[in-house]
Amino acid sequence: MKATILAAALPLLFSVGCTSRQSEQLTQQQTDKIKSEVKAVGDSLMARFARLDGPGTFQFYANTPHWVMFNADGTQWDYETTRKGMTDSVSAFASYKYHTLHEDYWVVNKDMVIGASVIKDEYTMKSGDKMTYDQHAYTVIFERIAGQWKVVWSQDSGTPVIQKTVAAHRPRH
Repeated sequence: MKATILAAALPLLFSVGCTSRQSEQLTQQQTDKIKSEVKAVGDSLMARFARLDGPGTFQFYANTPHWVMFNADGTQWDYETTRKGMTDSVSAFASYKYHTLHEDYWVVNKDMVIGASVIKDEYTMKSGDKMTYDQHAYTVIFERIAGQWKVVWSQDSGTPVIQKTVAAHRPRH
């Protein structure tokens, strides 16, 4: 699966790399500023998600021709499927908690950044079931569109541990 994801990402990254010019070389100060801006967008997106505001997270996404979300279960979603899936799944949650274990940002150029993070997250469903990822890895591509950083591509991987709610034992009469 990792090879498939890499194969899907390489043409996009290659095209970006080939269109960069030497004259667009960024200073360390510019790179640090861009990383800070993108991190703020990622933090805001996660805060919306933690508040179970799935639809609100979409202010941080852009519907672009190359949009794709590869999910941990191997499914691939286009933008509209992502919007619906995010809204539907968040409506099934009673709570969501996360803790960032690691994150890094690679500034490809002044208008594109690749973010990589590993998160420990816990979803509690309205049913009482819990789903936990001890290490949930994300790779996200951000693009500056009309002066704002937007997610234009996403991939996550991890193995969830699911704890089903055990119904109370009731004696039969």
